[in-house]
Amino acid sequence: MTGPVIGLDIGGSKLAAALIDDGGEIVAREQAVSPAFEGPEAMIAAIGTLVHGLVATTGQRPDHPAPLAVGVATAGVVDPDEGLIRSAVETIRGWAGVPLGRRVGEITGLPVAVENDVNAMGLAETCVGAAQGARSALVVAVGTGIGGSLLLDGRLWRGRTGSAGEIGHIPVDVGGGENALPCNCGRAGHLEAMAAGPAIAARYAALAGDGRTCRLEEVGRACAEGDEAAIGVVGHAGSVLGRALGGLCNVADPEVVVLGGGVIALGKPFVDPLISALRAEALPGPSTVAVRVSKLGADAGILGAGIAARRWLDRRGSGG
Repeated sequence: MTGPVIGLDIGGSKLAAALIDDGGEIVAREQAVSPAFEGPEAMIAAIGTLVHGLVATTGQRPDHPAPLAVGVATAGVVDPDEGLIRSAVETIRGWAGVPLGRRVGEITGLPVAVENDVNAMGLAETCVGAAQGARSALVVAVGTGIGGSLLLDGRLWRGRTGSAGEIGHIPVDVGGGENALPCNCGRAGHLEAMAAGPAIAARYAALAGDGRTCRLEEVGRACAEGDEAAIGVVGHAGSVLGRALGGLCNVADPEVVVLGGGVIALGKPFVDPLISALRAEALPGPSTVAVRVSKLGADAGILGAGIAARRWLDRRGSGG
């Protein structure tokens, strides 16, 4: 079926919606603050307002026909067949168990495809981004949390329960015991608790010893100014993540590793130690994997959501 689709990216800090044409180009977009801490009903209402605003704006232009479907990229373990959030940490309060596909369908009147946000990023990077043309790719998002997706021949590998790619919850501080850093999932010593954005900011703030807090942007500025403490904290986090990715490359042996998310914007102080640790940890074959920074940046999730919607339409059109 030809015609535009809507891509929707649901995050802890913002909601973004875009109208995406047949060629995969974003032709219009809307954005709003995410009511992530107000509960599912507030989130569903905000999604409805955003999508309706996008449709109303684009519907006034004859070159923008009505959208055919909605693709949603969201945090959490997703059942794409049911459009259901199987499980989720509290980045979005009360998100686990929400029948997101059905609820978004009710407020938009359109068919809905729901996908995990990093899986959506993986689809986009594989189809039109940094991993385009690769038969296999490990796509990693490092931001408030750490997520991943594994794509084989352009298809997502979801695993038995849909949890494949949750690399942020790999135990990496196995010897930490009671001192291991707590993770958002309720356990401790996981990769996300040591290398995600909040972990980097908290570690840098702790070095000051005055009880202050800071944001990742402050750490990035300190790195740019040559602050050795900031460079050390960021480099350590990159190395921890790189070692974990080296182990994953030993398991999956992908052609390409794609790095995305806000933490990657820290640049060389984070990425260089990450790549060095990955290559040192991986076996001789996997250690030669191509490592690339995301080509699509912040649009990867929304474009991947659009691809998921387009694939849903194609399956329906073919009777699949």
